[in-house]
Amino acid sequence: MSFVELFRESVIIQGFIVLVMLTTVSVMLIMGISVPDQIWALVGLVVGYYFGSDRAATLRRLRSAS
Repeated sequence: MSFVELFRESVIIQGFIVLVMLTTVSVMLIMGISVPDQIWALVGLVVGYYFGSDRAATLRRLRSAS
């Protein structure tokens, strides 16, 4: 897959957002800052959406290849 196709499917943007969220929470934990429940919920939502949409994109590709 080319960069343009990945960008069109927003895989790169989604991946970047997931990395930013996970990095933010990791830094907060390393620094000893308490991570609010709302942030944990948001991280769970973003990560779940990322893996869910990745699965949907894979299924679309497999269907179109068949």
